[in-house]
Amino acid sequence: MKTRTFVPILILVLAVLVIAGSCATRQKAISIENASEIRSGIWINEADQYPLVIQYPDGRYDWYHDLQQERLFLSGTSEIYKSWRDSEGVLWYRAHYKDSTKHEGYVLGRMSNSDNTLECIMTTGNLEIEEWKIGKVGYNYEIWYRQE
Repeated sequence: MKTRTFVPILILVLAVLVIAGSCATRQKAISIENASEIRSGIWINEADQYPLVIQYPDGRYDWYHDLQQERLFLSGTSEIYKSWRDSEGVLWYRAHYKDSTKHEGYVLGRMSNSDNTLECIMTTGNLEIEEWKIGKVGYNYEIWYRQE
């Protein structure tokens, strides 16, 4: 095969790979209202100090000391300001929260593609979360499972 023929074919193959690769990593926007609705529900993690969280569609939440919802730990609001699904169907969102103890901060959340596992990294104050990195100083990680 001559070089004049090989080079254009190689360029075409590389262009197709670049386009296909960018499509595979593209984020699909999802409305904040839809993300808030999907996030709403009762979430549990029996191994956590505060094993039950109720997320409401309007952004309110309640955290409990117990699964019977008898001992409220705190409540607040978590307002989503950006949401998307990745190429694997995982729902991601960024939110700002304020709780009943006057703390506020940021959340980077992700829900499994089945929408049944909710993971969050939270910060306090003005520290926005740049990337998903569990264990980074100032980042608090939580995981819950949707109660059926």
